Amino acid sequence: MNRVSMLSLCGSLVFGLAAQAEAPWPDPGPPSTRDQFPLNLVPLTYRPVGANTIGQGAWRFSFQVTRSNTFEFSDLIKDRFGKDSSGRISVDQAGTAQFASSLPNEPLVYFFDAEIQRTEFSFRYGLTPATDLAMTLGWQSVGGGFMDGLIEDFHKLGFEQTGRNAIAQNQLTIAIIQKGQVIHFTQTPVRFRPVDPVLAVIHRLYEDPSLTLSFLGAVQIPATTFAGEFRSNWDSSADVIFQWRPTHNQAFNGGVAYLRRDMKGGNGVNPFLIKDQIAGHLGWEWQGWSRVRPFLVLVYHDALTSQGPGATLDKPSVIHDLGVHVRLGARTAMTFSYINNITHNENTADMGLALRLTVRP
Repeated sequence: MNRVSMLSLCGSLVFGLAAQAEAPWPDPGPPSTRDQFPLNLVPLTYRPVGANTIGQGAWRFSFQVTRSNTFEFSDLIKDRFGKDSSGRISVDQAGTAQFASSLPNEPLVYFFDAEIQRTEFSFRYGLTPATDLAMTLGWQSVGGGFMDGLIEDFHKLGFEQTGRNAIAQNQLTIAIIQKGQVIHFTQTPVRFRPVDPVLAVIHRLYEDPSLTLSFLGAVQIPATTFAGEFRSNWDSSADVIFQWRPTHNQAFNGGVAYLRRDMKGGNGVNPFLIKDQIAGHLGWEWQGWSRVRPFLVLVYHDALTSQGPGATLDKPSVIHDLGVHVRLGARTAMTFSYINNITHNENTADMGLALRLTVRP
């Protein structure tokens, strides 16, 4: 190979590598954070969505698996529920019914010990330069899981959670008590059951070099039933979302939404008293590196229900999502998320891990 050919080949390689480094990101948007507290498994729940539209005729696909651990119970259970000979809380259906009969005036008492996995496929299509359509399909599993030991070891560092060491690890129990009656009790795992699909439209309202402002409207189609009796009823939300880019190397994502929820039970009433919500998110993302983009997102929900005494579901909650987007190719990115409850009001899943693959054909 002569000198001219060698220089030409070297120049081509350098140009190719530079072009690869400067190729646009597949732009997965903010992490699709979801709180998987058991009372959030049926109704429509707020999740961060990117404000940038993807372009007319373009597609974006994502596949996400989120696994969360919840161990939460009302103070009355901690203080008054029976314990076995080893001093651990022993929860079974007969004992729960007996315990419920001693609380005829309590509006809500609950015991949640479960691990939830949600698997989702999401599709986003650019209908016009300023408008995208989106759909999310999902499947859900509920069981005892394997994360309890990991969480207990973490709490030994000084972040104590009352009762973690008082029950057996990796068990499933969901119990809801209202006015002296057990309205829901299960220790039966749920395996890969479909959940309601969600349809959304994202319309860009304003854009300049540093700011994108969009409207998001979403509706959850009541196509499935959870635990044989609980279902949503055309839940919907209206959001204003944004991305602000103060410098070339970083971006701030955020939004605020009103969620209309009308959860139905088997007898036509709302057994969990889920109410409408105000929710939102604020996040930061570093975009100065060619292969990885670390991020931190805070997600806020106001009161889940109007219940006060015996529960903390009438208080707001905040969770964080700390993670990183990793660019796998010009059109592919992987997102790793560590999700955790900040407010500790017993109305949010304790800890979750999520993995999302985003592809732009």
